[in-house]
Amino acid sequence: MVNQQQGQNEIIKCVLVGDSGVGKTCLVCAWACNAKYDLKSLVKSHAATVWATDHYRYDKEVLDRSWCEVDGVRVSLRLWDTFGYHDKDRRFAYRGADVIAICFSTVRPNSLQNIKKIWYPEIRRFCPTTPIVLVGTQVDLRFLHKDDDYMSMQKGLLYKPIGEKDVITPELGRDVAKDIGAPYYETSVLTHHGVEDVFINSIRAFLIESRKIKFWNAQLRKVQRPLIQPPMMMPRPPLPKVTVPPATLHDDLSQLLYNQAEGDVVFVIHALCIRAHKICLMVASEFFEELFSLEPLSILHRQKKVTQPVRTRAPSDPRHHDEERLLESDQESVTMTDSDASERPTVYVNDIELTEPYETYPVTVPYSHPAVKSVEIKYIMDPFDPTLHQLQTVVTMCDGVTPSAFQHVLDFLYTGVVKEHYDTWDEVRVAASLLNITDMLVMMSNMTSNEEFLNEALRREFHEARCVKLRRLALQRELLTDITFKLDDGLVSAHKPLLMARCEMMFAMFNSDFVESSAEMVSFPGINCDTFRALREYLYTAEQSDMTGVDCIQLIEVANRLCLPRLVSLTELFIVKELLKAEKDEEEDVLEEILLILEPAELHNASQLAKWCRRYLALHYKEIHQKHGKLLKGLHKENLDFIENNRWPPVWYLKDLDHYERVSQHLSRCEQRQVQDFNRWLRCSAGCLCFSRRGRARFNRDESIEMPI
Repeated sequence: MVNQQQGQNEIIKCVLVGDSGVGKTCLVCAWACNAKYDLKSLVKSHAATVWATDHYRYDKEVLDRSWCEVDGVRVSLRLWDTFGYHDKDRRFAYRGADVIAICFSTVRPNSLQNIKKIWYPEIRRFCPTTPIVLVGTQVDLRFLHKDDDYMSMQKGLLYKPIGEKDVITPELGRDVAKDIGAPYYETSVLTHHGVEDVFINSIRAFLIESRKIKFWNAQLRKVQRPLIQPPMMMPRPPLPKVTVPPATLHDDLSQLLYNQAEGDVVFVIHALCIRAHKICLMVASEFFEELFSLEPLSILHRQKKVTQPVRTRAPSDPRHHDEERLLESDQESVTMTDSDASERPTVYVNDIELTEPYETYPVTVPYSHPAVKSVEIKYIMDPFDPTLHQLQTVVTMCDGVTPSAFQHVLDFLYTGVVKEHYDTWDEVRVAASLLNITDMLVMMSNMTSNEEFLNEALRREFHEARCVKLRRLALQRELLTDITFKLDDGLVSAHKPLLMARCEMMFAMFNSDFVESSAEMVSFPGINCDTFRALREYLYTAEQSDMTGVDCIQLIEVANRLCLPRLVSLTELFIVKELLKAEKDEEEDVLEEILLILEPAELHNASQLAKWCRRYLALHYKEIHQKHGKLLKGLHKENLDFIENNRWPPVWYLKDLDHYERVSQHLSRCEQRQVQDFNRWLRCSAGCLCFSRRGRARFNRDESIEMPI
C-alpha cells in the first residue's frame, strides 16, 4: 500500500517482520482489534499465522480503529503482518512500506541475533530509506518464566524452558537499536504494555521522515521525534503460599480398631474376647466415659503413670541383644541396671508391687448397668506373646449384646460411620440402645428412612465432639495416661495408643524391639515441656496449640525427626503469619529474624518456610543489604545466589530506569534551550541577521538530541 494523502490525513503502511513465534500477529491484533490475551492462551504451542490486511477492507470496526491523531496529524495506520520464515519472499510486503517494525522476543536470544544477521540487511536491500523501529516482544516472560503458575502450565511438546541466560535486558536491545539507527520499544500483549508506544512512535518515525520532503506542510512542523519509552515495571512477585495437607486424625484413630497391640481393655462377649483402647472409647461415648472413670480403674492408671510395668524377655532373646534405641536417649531411658537385666522375670511386673500377684487378682469392680455383667482387673495372657501376661481391665457384657453387634458398635465408636448394611441390623440396634449410643441410633434411623444425606452432618458433629473430649480428658485431665516422657525441663505423660495411631515413628518405637518399647520412662532429649505439649496436642487433635512458650524451630525439628510433615506445615504457616503481623505492626526487625530462620528451616526440611524466607529477602534486597549486610554474606552460597538472581526490582530494571531518567532530563534541557533561543530571536528589533543565530541554536551539534533507544 502506497502512502496516500487525503486532505490533511495520512494513510501509513507499517510492515512487521521478525522470526517466527516472536509474537508479531498477537501484537497486530492487540492494536488493530484491541485483542486481550490470557497467559494460558499465550503459552500454547506456536502455530504460524498471518493477520490478513483484508480486514481493513471488509471490517469497518478494524478500519475505524486504524484512525488516530498523532501530534495534530490525523493518520490511518494499516498494519501488514508477515511470515517469520527466513526463506520466504517478502518483496510484496515491503513494496510501498512507510515504516517497518522489526520484532524479536526478549527471551529468545537467537531472534535478536537475527536482527543484524538477516532482517536488517533484507530490509535495506528492498527499502533503503524506510524508517525502522525495533520492537522487543514478550517482555512479561522476563519475570513470568519463574512463576509457579506459568511453570505448571502445559506448553506443548516443542516448548523450550527459559533460563536466566535467555533473558535479554533492555540494555542489549538498545545496543542493537543503536547499531541499526532505530528507536527501541518493548511490548507485552498480556499486559498491553508498550503496544500504543510502538505504533504511535512508528507513526512519528514516518512523519519525521516525511517532513524532510514535505517541508512546507505546517502540520508536520509540530510532530515530535519518537519519544523514549518508560521502562516496564516488573510486578512485585507474590510471596509463596504455605499449604497444609488435609488432616488424617479420624482415619488414624479408626485404624486403632485393627491394631490391638496396646489395647488396655478386654470385652468378653459370649466367651469371645475383643480388645480395645479405653481412651478411644471414653472420648466417643458417655457410657464408656462413666465406666472407665471408676475409681479403681483410674487408680490403676495413675499408678501405671508412675511405675509402668516393664515388658521383659529372657536375656538370651536376640531381639534385645544390642539395646537399640529409636530415640537418641541416654541410659536413663531404661530404669534397670545391667545386674537387674539378668534377673528380669518373664511376665509383666506387678505395678502395685504385690509379692504374690496371682493371689490378689482378679479384683472385681462394683458397677451396675444393664449392658454389663461384671468389671474385673486381672492378669491375662498377651495374645501376641503367650510367654507374657498383662494386668488389664476385663469387662463382661450381658447376653443381649452379641459379638458381631458389639464389633459393629466398636467400629462406629472408632470411625463415626454407620455402614450401609449390617448383617445383624436388629442386634446392632439393641447393642447401641443398651450402651446409650444415641448418635449411632439416629444414623441408623436415617438410613432406614432413606435420609442418609443427614448422616454426613452427624458424622462431622461426632468428630468435633470427640476432639473436644480429647482436649478435656486426655490433654487437660490426663486421664488413663500410660507412658511418661523425660524432657529437658520436666516430665510429660501421654497415651501410647494415640501416639502410635498418629505417628509412625512412635508406632515403631512402642511396637518393635527398641528399648523404648519396654521402658517405664522414655527420655526425649532436645525438647522442652512446652514444645512436647504442643506436639502432643497436635497428635491428639490434628490442630495447633496456642504456641505460647513454644520454640517454633524446635517444634519443626521434632516434627521432622518424627516424620510429621503436616505438623511441619502448620508450624511453617504459623511462623509466616507471625512474621507478616510483626511487619505490619512494625514491632521488631523482621528482616533479621528471617535471616536467622532461613538456614535452620532448610536444615530441618521446612522447605516451604525456607522458600518463603528466600523470596522475602529477595523482595527486600536493598533494605537488607544496607541494614544486615554481614548477616546476608554469612548465608550459604546457594541462598546468596538465589537472593541475588531474584532481587526486586531486578538490576536490569534499575539500569533501564536510570537510562530513561537521564535521557528524559537531557531532552528537557535541549527543549528549554531551543525555546529560549527562539524567544530571544522574537525580541530582537535590530536590523541584524538574527535568523543565523536562530539557526545556530537549532542546529548546534553539541546539543543534539539523542534517539529514544
